[in-house]
Order: sequence, then structure tokens, then C-alpha cells
Amino acid sequence: MRRREIFIELTSLLDVILIMLFVLLTQARTQTSDAIERTETALAETRALQQEVDGLRAELAGAQSDVEAAQSDAEAARSDAESARRQLLSRELVTENSLVVTLTAPDRSSFALELPDGTQTISYDWENENYARNALRAALRAELDATDAPAVFLVFQYDRNTIYRTQHELVRGLLQELKLEAARRELPLIILELDTKK
Repeated sequence: MRRREIFIELTSLLDVILIMLFVLLTQARTQTSDAIERTETALAETRALQQEVDGLRAELAGAQSDVEAAQSDAEAARSDAESARRQLLSRELVTENSLVVTLTAPDRSSFALELPDGTQTISYDWENENYARNALRAALRAELDATDAPAVFLVFQYDRNTIYRTQHELVRGLLQELKLEAARRELPLIILELDTKK
């Protein structure tokens, strides 16, 4: 038998294989480029989300700091309110259990004595101080004798621009005498002097 020889033209087959490889490489490059673009887009979105998360964390930290400051302020306000309540209670207790008498010099010709049962006006003449001294002493002694309070607060209020020096000295001397008398009777007498122009 006779052998037949078959000739295959390799050049055209090689061309087909190279064309197929070229098409495959082109498709691979396109797919790779698409994958790279998708990856870069995903990375950009991830970076944007990370920045947003960092911003939210910073806002949360700021809000937490604000909450802590508000809690601290609220605690300080509660403490101040409690302190004010205690002071008010103390003042009410002192007011209820003591006698408060206010002596004022509204002008250069009179004194005003504010007592629990009303205001008494006593005229003052710097040429004759005895009347004012005796009237003030009598009114104040009467209040001290009549009180059953455990303590007495005597407040002397004046305006240094409208009071005579002799008028001021008269009151201070009288108050010191009353303090000594109260000490002998063991009655606590607290004298407070207030210049309303200060």
C-alpha cells in the first residue's frame, strides 16, 4: 500500500493561532483595565467612606465632650442650687429666730428706725444732739427689752455723702453702748454697718 503524505500548511494555522492569541490578550487587557478601574473606584469610595467615618468619629468625640461638659455644668448647677437652698434655709432660720432692726440716716435731719412693727422717724439737729440720741436709745432699748429672740441684728445703713460726721459718730457711740448692755444681759447683739455708696 501506498502511503499518502498529507501536507499541512502551518503558516495559515500559525496565523489563526496568533490571531486567537491576540484576541485573547486584547480581551484580557480589557478585562484587566476594567478590573483596575473598578478597583480604583472601590478604593476611592473606601477612602471617601473612611473620611466620612473619621468625620463622624470626630463629631462623636466633640458631642461626647459637649455631653461631659453639660453633665459637669448640670452637676455644678445642682451643687449651686443645693448651696442656695441651704443658705435660704439658714437665712429663714436666722430671720425667724432673731430680731432684725435697721437704722438708716435718709438725710441730714433725721434717722429712720425700721422695727418689726413699723418705721419710726426721729429728727436730728446737729446743734442739739441729745434729743436724737435719747430718742434712738429709748426706741432701741424698748425693742431689746421686749424681744424674746435669741439674737438681735442691728443694721446701720447710711450714705457717706448725705450724713454728717457728728451724726455718724452719735450712732456708732450709741450702738457700742447698746452692745455692752446686751453683753451684760447675755443677749447676742450683732451690729452691721453698711455704707450704701460703696
